[in-house]
Amino acid sequence: MNRLPANTKAYFIKLGEGGEWEHLCLETGTIRFGYSPTPLDLCVSGDWEGVQEFWAERRKNASTGKNDARQIQTFFEADESAIFVTFAKGYLWWCHPNGVPGTDLEKDGARVRQTVAGWKKTSLGGEPLLVSRLSGKLTRTQMYRGTICEVAETAYLLRRINDEQTPELVAAEATEKVLLDQILAMVRLLAPLDFELMVELIFAHSGWRRQTRTGGSQKTVDLDLLLPTTGERAFVQVKSTTNTKQFDGYADTFAGTDAHARMFYVWHSGVIHRDPPPNITFWGPGVIASKVLEAGLLAWLKDRIS
Repeated sequence: MNRLPANTKAYFIKLGEGGEWEHLCLETGTIRFGYSPTPLDLCVSGDWEGVQEFWAERRKNASTGKNDARQIQTFFEADESAIFVTFAKGYLWWCHPNGVPGTDLEKDGARVRQTVAGWKKTSLGGEPLLVSRLSGKLTRTQMYRGTICEVAETAYLLRRINDEQTPELVAAEATEKVLLDQILAMVRLLAPLDFELMVELIFAHSGWRRQTRTGGSQKTVDLDLLLPTTGERAFVQVKSTTNTKQFDGYADTFAGTDAHARMFYVWHSGVIHRDPPPNITFWGPGVIASKVLEAGLLAWLKDRIS
């Protein structure tokens, strides 16, 4: 699908009172709209002043009638170049309207428009548009008290749908990559025991509690961990440098015991030429630097190698 141009009109629509039409619309690829008392002939002829007068009289308020007419006009006249968006089931959904609204009202009083290719909850590149990962400036649109309004943060919305990044984000990610490369280089300067201690601190930051001391007499366990919130137990094998053959040995040992539900295999140098089993997690060179940064251990690391 082609990217959405910068001049794309974007409208938020509330699919029924309290979202009562959300499921049906998303399943059938339709847009349902209320305002059923509106005379259809006024809408078909484009007599929006007449629509405004109708609702101003009905509401006994000229300003409210004008706002009603604006929403009705948008539903009827938004063309295929525009998009409608809504928020449901934890996602932002979007679609292109297709054709014109049906002339007959549904039994529930809704008037229906079709969409070009249904509602989508992903970007053009397939990235899920999770509400939790969108700017609050956009998601607050769902608090609109009416039915249809223009999206104020259209530029941001279009960037997310088009999988485009702001220049600031591009620059930040480039800087972060340089930083992560430098962190990995510093990690590789740690003595083995310091590396084990750092790994222990990373897990502690995530809520895991050590059940036995780091290292010690257990040949295949460097860290025996418990996650108190779930009761899950895991063990961690820490290696400064490793390879496929060495990992296979530890994996075979882990497969022969049921003392732990999960295993983490952590190293900073070397390559393992295989994917881990489902219950084993790799923290290799491509992961460990980001874990250091997320745990706020950069200052600790700098002190250890200075």
